[in-house]
Amino acid sequence: MLTLASHTIGELYELLVLDEEIFISCQDPDPGTLDVNGMINFSNLSTSMDADGITVSGNATSIWDIQQSDRIQVTMNILRLDRGTWMPTVLSITVKDFCTVMYDKNQYWFKYWTQYILNDVKDKCLNAGTQFVHQTFVLRLTASATGSFPEGRYKAHVVFRAFDSSDKERPTCICFEVQGDAVKIRTTKSGGAKKSLPLA
Repeated sequence: MLTLASHTIGELYELLVLDEEIFISCQDPDPGTLDVNGMINFSNLSTSMDADGITVSGNATSIWDIQQSDRIQVTMNILRLDRGTWMPTVLSITVKDFCTVMYDKNQYWFKYWTQYILNDVKDKCLNAGTQFVHQTFVLRLTASATGSFPEGRYKAHVVFRAFDSSDKERPTCICFEVQGDAVKIRTTKSGGAKKSLPLA
């Protein structure tokens, strides 16, 4: 079972991810939108899921048709399913230039992904043909958030966009989602969070 734990003020939640593939395609995407498989080739990456998280090993290769000099913008929004309709929450994050912080030790994706990349590809970012050679690691996604949240179904809606040197957007973008059920599992003695990042 893949879990996403969120430490709120005095409460601990667990997100039970619905699809063992983790990433799913966005609903009704705009023309030119690819899913996560349009960005990364996972054919040489092995994952296995158990109660402790996901054991990840092997290589992944970027196949997104962009240029090394492009600026990559990432936007992520958390939505909650309310009576059949996906409603926005206050949780969102936008990174204007992902490549400049892809290996930043203070970022969540470094803790849970890029620190485990063994080969030196820091100057290549997500440029097509870049291979990421991973040290085998166990991935357990955790995140802190302020406030409390009702139990129910949530999804993270993630979009990657690339812009050329003239700041013109490339014709293709990447969109994928992660869906799961948030369940309050216990109350903690202390809580609170310094950041409001919804997912890492």
